[in-house]
Amino acid sequence: MEYLKALASLGVWPAVYPLGAIALALVGGPAHRLRFHPLLAFATGSAVATLALMLLAQIGAFVPAAIGLAGWALLAAWCWRERVWTRIGAALVRLRADARRHGRAALAAAAIVAVAFFFYAMYPKESLLGERDEGIYAQHALHLLRSGGSAIDLAAIGIAGDPGIEAIQQGKAPELPGLYPTGARWTFQFSAATPVWMAMLAAPLGPQGIFRFNALIGAANCIAFFVLLRRLLPARARAWAVPALAVFALQPAQVWVSRNTLSEPLCAWFLAVGLYAASLGAARRSRRLGLLAGALIGMGCFVRIDAIVFALAAAAAALAAAALGRDARPPRAATALGETALGCYLVAALAMGYFLACVQPYLIGLSELVVAAAVATTLCAFAAHLAARTPALRLGEAAAARLAWPAAAAVAALFVYALWIRPHLPPYALIESRLVPQLNGQRDYREASLTHLAAYLSWPVVLAAGLGAALAVRAALMRRLSPARAWILAFLLVPAAVYLWRPMVSPDHIWAARRWLPAVFPAGIVLAAFAAAWLGRRLPRSGTQALAAVLALALGGHLLWQQRDTLRLREDAGMVAQIGAIAERLPRDRRTYVLGQPQLASALLNGFGVPAVQPPPDTWNDPARYCPARGECWVVHHPTVQPIAVAGAVAVADLPLRRLRRVTSLEPLAHGTYQEAGQWRVTRIAR
Repeated sequence: MEYLKALASLGVWPAVYPLGAIALALVGGPAHRLRFHPLLAFATGSAVATLALMLLAQIGAFVPAAIGLAGWALLAAWCWRERVWTRIGAALVRLRADARRHGRAALAAAAIVAVAFFFYAMYPKESLLGERDEGIYAQHALHLLRSGGSAIDLAAIGIAGDPGIEAIQQGKAPELPGLYPTGARWTFQFSAATPVWMAMLAAPLGPQGIFRFNALIGAANCIAFFVLLRRLLPARARAWAVPALAVFALQPAQVWVSRNTLSEPLCAWFLAVGLYAASLGAARRSRRLGLLAGALIGMGCFVRIDAIVFALAAAAAALAAAALGRDARPPRAATALGETALGCYLVAALAMGYFLACVQPYLIGLSELVVAAAVATTLCAFAAHLAARTPALRLGEAAAARLAWPAAAAVAALFVYALWIRPHLPPYALIESRLVPQLNGQRDYREASLTHLAAYLSWPVVLAAGLGAALAVRAALMRRLSPARAWILAFLLVPAAVYLWRPMVSPDHIWAARRWLPAVFPAGIVLAAFAAAWLGRRLPRSGTQALAAVLALALGGHLLWQQRDTLRLREDAGMVAQIGAIAERLPRDRRTYVLGQPQLASALLNGFGVPAVQPPPDTWNDPARYCPARGECWVVHHPTVQPIAVAGAVAVADLPLRRLRRVTSLEPLAHGTYQEAGQWRVTRIAR
């Protein structure tokens, strides 16, 4: 029966493509004609499926086998409706034609993606403890598989009314990591968008599927980035997309986050495919396709609340397009891009509504960021509206051309200042966080953002990115870029500038690099490719291809060599089995008290359904103050730090908890690994 359930739950994955094709057909216009476009259909289907899975998780109806069966049924109905077997021949003809036209580049890209996927999938980080965000996502996925919903029902688990729980709810004891005490049904800290997909992969593959989901999304991001960059580069310069892909796929932060259970890869997926759809909408002058592209970009806000900066980026890009517009009646391509911005605003607003309704404490904790981004977005959108309708607010063609070189020089000067001067000029910015107050007062190292970026992408890439930024500004002012290219480049510059200026993350590396994953790294690589295209504009096509191949090998080899001590590292290997061994020794019909390790308590509670509670810290030395008056009392504790020597106490088991971890540092790249080891005792107290 378990095999049948696993087979049934697999149905959601092949159903993503037909779901996207159906959604594109419903959008109509050029989107209907593009319903068989692989990337666009998968992107649209993944967005629709993500919202559906989040809804099921919220209402407590998340049943992977039933969801998968619905996916198989949808796939069968769509195949019959579209007579898919009649289209196979034409598809093969198109595939052969594309292979002849782009064979070498496609083969090189496939090889890079295959190598990257191998390192992503074969060496996952088995995150489960909630000391940092990745453990919370994994616990949420396991909880979904076990309970069928996101809410943590304290009464159903059997811990409602416990003094430890009441102390947390009254603010007299620290919260369990990643859990908000919201009445009788506690709430996970983050969006359910990533955990629902992790759970759908774990349903057929077991818990290890949770730790491989981001490997799939990481490989998909490589493909989406490559396709997007080829659209952004001039036709004669598209060979530079291959070395750019090598940098994107193999740089250390991308490898690390694709092994981890974090939400940045899914957010980056929606951004990349949304920008690609925006370029298609502009090329086909379709307002409907532009609106869909904006919706895809805005989906990043459902994944990560800080992706609201994408709405600001869309507004800033719209303002730049309006300020450089030639007249009050923009071309249809610009109109389509305006719809992209509108779609992004609408979906971002819906996403904030989701956080307000379902994860309200998290929204409140980040309210300053959300409000600031919303106000800035509104002002930019209003300014773009005025500029589009007021000739006096638009920059004339002659004036823009005169400003082109000074603006490029200013960008280059700012880049030089940020890279070589600002890192050494005090005063240095300090962390101010409401969510992680223990970091307050420490440096956030924003002054060194560009030098840290170079540690990941390599110095040649970052220097080329600075040149590319200056060239992009010059080309935009001289109106040498198509509306879509100018809009996308302007869009990417906004989140890149925001997160380089204020990373808003713990400053230790490699952890700090996660904030740059969705937009900063891609923006830097795109600008570097733009610079390479300009520098190599006089090379013959064969010379360009040869030089691009050499650069791809050199940069890819360099990036992999940088990671030689962690490239085959499986962080926290065996963590699920070790915590599962502790959970197997504990009862499910009575409470377990975990002393001094809230991360372990939340992992037992959320991951394995153990009614685990951390009693108030001032009671740890006296079991009589937290154990029930009658019956058995089960305690998980460190035998030397919190010894229990009371009448009736029996040591049931001593179980190890070993962790293999990577070294972190304030200066990237950090190298080396270390091991943490501890012994945890399960004690039964008879009363």
